[in-house]
Amino acid sequence: MLTNIELILLNFIKIKSSYAYEIERMIEEKGIRKWLKIGGPTVYQVLDRLSKKGILQVSLEKEGNMPQRKRYTLTSEGEELCQKSARDLLANIEPYYFDLTVGLACRFFLSEEEFRLVIQERLKKLNRFISDFNDEFNKVRELYPDKRLLVRRYLLSHYKLEQKFLRDLLNDTLINP
Repeated sequence: MLTNIELILLNFIKIKSSYAYEIERMIEEKGIRKWLKIGGPTVYQVLDRLSKKGILQVSLEKEGNMPQRKRYTLTSEGEELCQKSARDLLANIEPYYFDLTVGLACRFFLSEEEFRLVIQERLKKLNRFISDFNDEFNKVRELYPDKRLLVRRYLLSHYKLEQKFLRDLLNDTLINP
């Protein structure tokens, strides 16, 4: 099974054989770091690892005075592994590891007033985040009309659920049911 990072990188390469730098730019442009922890150096390391495993084919290219670059292409073995990994990710339930869960479990370190204040602050930040999330999506929607709608809807449903949860928490419906 592929890791989430591996699968996302392979997804880009399936769409278009690419250089690591191109993939890095696409990750940034599409806002993938909002829902997947992936650093720039990781892209290069993972691509090299996948090529050593035979999941990617590498061709070296040189243009003019530019340094030689590696263009990555998905192998048939890689394609099969991506299909299996995508099926598994879509069909199976995964546990959620949210920092908020730990914070709620440890809330008794705070006074009731301080707990309310930090929850109010989180709700304000979440409201801004949702607004920014929608604004950013609308900007890139012209570039990627339908491709990101499912991911956006899924993420937004989680953010809105947390928003409702925090509002209910502040209205005491969750603290004192």
